[in-house]
Formats: sequence, structure tokens, C-alpha cells
Amino acid sequence: MYTLYWSHNSASIVSHYCLEEAGAPYDLILVDMAQEAHKKPDFLKVNPAGKLPALKLPDGSIISECAAITLLIADRFPQSGLAPAADDPKRGAFLMWLFHLNNTLQPAMLRYYYPDRITTEAAGTGAVQEKAKEEIAMLWSRIDDHLAKSGPYLLGNTFSAADPLLYMLSTWQECCPDLYKRFLSVRRHAEKVRARPAIARVAELNEVGPVAA
Repeated sequence: MYTLYWSHNSASIVSHYCLEEAGAPYDLILVDMAQEAHKKPDFLKVNPAGKLPALKLPDGSIISECAAITLLIADRFPQSGLAPAADDPKRGAFLMWLFHLNNTLQPAMLRYYYPDRITTEAAGTGAVQEKAKEEIAMLWSRIDDHLAKSGPYLLGNTFSAADPLLYMLSTWQECCPDLYKRFLSVRRHAEKVRARPAIARVAELNEVGPVAA
């Protein structure tokens, strides 16, 4: 049995999507970030970094980091098709997109949402957010171009564990207003991912609504 430590509309939703898609046996422990439960001693024993997601494995060990959890689930449940096999020609592209989203796009978005982490100057947070918005729009534009040419999923016609991560990030739209209107291939991707039964079940639990116009 796997145990996912999660909170509504946090990055834990990607791990939740993948567990559901994989058909893995799992249960959930809510760590309510709105109540700062992720900063309390009980959870810090689980993940000293105080961040979600965290996943307890059947052997009792715990791992964190969204991309690591995503990749582990995909590899432990190969029948799910969440990741190309190690010798599949698409494996490199899968890893590239998974880590690009986790290490490039998501950090840019976090700079917008948490500008105070970037500067000690209170008057400088607005400038941090504006620069982040520029970078975020550029990154979405590149992703949109890729999907337009090679979609509808990141690996063409093949759904992978990178797609739920992309979908989740596309729902965080305050940092890129009208994202689905500006980037139509991203919207098409979001609609296809959201329509998958496993994704829909988890999205509803996490209070993520249908794709907005």
C-alpha cells in the first residue's frame, strides 16, 4: 500500500493523478496547507522540508519531490503506460519534459506566487512578479508550439506521466492570465487530460473545475 500526503490544489495532485492512473493501491493523509499543517512537527517528521507531496512506499520508506514520485510510480507500474521503457526511443523526451516542467516552468511560476522568497526588498516584489510573468508566458508559448506541431500530448499521441504535471500547471493561471485563450494547443491538451476518467476523479476531489474558457 502506498500513502500519499496531500493537500487540496497543491503539487501533490500530480502524484495523486499518477497513482490513480496506475491503478496503484493507495490511501491518503490530508495535510491541510491552508492551516499550515505542513509546518507542524508531525508532518516535519515525514518530510523535514515541510513540502508536499510526500509518498510512503510499501516498505515504509518515504520519498518527496514531485518529479521523483511521478517517475517512481510510472516505473513501478509499467503496465499503466505512464512512462516509456528505458530502451524506448521516447524515453529521453519523456524525461526531458518531466524535468523541464518541474525544474523550469514550475519554479518560474513560484517566483510569481512567492516573490518575497526572491528578494529581501519589500518594494522589489512587484518587479520580481513582472519578470516572472514574462518568463512564464515565454515558456507556455514554447510548450504551445510543441503541442501544435507534435501533440496532442507531450509525446505526440502517447499519454505519459508528464501530461498530468503539465495539466496541473496549466490550471494555475493567475501568473498567466487567459492562458487557455492565448495558447489554444495547451487548452486542447488540458481538455484531453481532464477528460480521462482517472484524472477527472482526482480533479474533483481536489476541487479543480473543468477547463475554463
